[in-house]
Amino acid sequence: MRAFVQRVSFGAACLLVSAPALAGSIDTSALERPWPKQRAHEYEVRRYAVRWRERASPSEGIFAGAEFVAPAAREAVWNISADYADLGRRTPGVESVKVIEQSPTRQVIQIDIKVLWKKLRLTFEIEREPPEAIRFRLVNDVIGEYRGVCRLTPEGQGTAMQMATWLQPAVRISPSLVLLAERIVMLHGIREFLGSCEEAGGLDNAPAPAILPR
Repeated sequence: MRAFVQRVSFGAACLLVSAPALAGSIDTSALERPWPKQRAHEYEVRRYAVRWRERASPSEGIFAGAEFVAPAAREAVWNISADYADLGRRTPGVESVKVIEQSPTRQVIQIDIKVLWKKLRLTFEIEREPPEAIRFRLVNDVIGEYRGVCRLTPEGQGTAMQMATWLQPAVRISPSLVLLAERIVMLHGIREFLGSCEEAGGLDNAPAPAILPR
């Protein structure tokens, strides 16, 4: 989705160096199955309810995900998701975005990002199934493998968004640190994405402020 998928990936990607893109289908089946012993929490983002979930396993990796309803029809949401032009403006630290490979169902995108004093070059392979799903993958010999998926499903006049990411580190790293970074950046990306949906017209009957459990 929009550079949205790249946005949410920056939480863990802040720890990465450049990575080669791989050919072949991106398998995200493990992300789309139920996660045993996951932790979940509800947030309010731009008056919309967002359900966050996470799980960390030494053997299976670090999982993070979010679910919410975007205030626009699926076709409009998909069109917004394909626009990378404002990624730098909306995502702190992004200095440039370069499309290396482009087709209706596959993209390879290179992103230069500055994290504190360090500049990184991240290369993401992206698979698209218009207008239902998008998957991404980043592989690096030093940090391991990072994958993500986002599914778009019509829900009333809006679009239900189901996102999940997975990181299998190649080196020892604090799962709590990765999950904290992922949560902060993913929620920021969701906020910006919801704003873009509203700017594009949104729905006449956008939801009332979410009432979340205490």
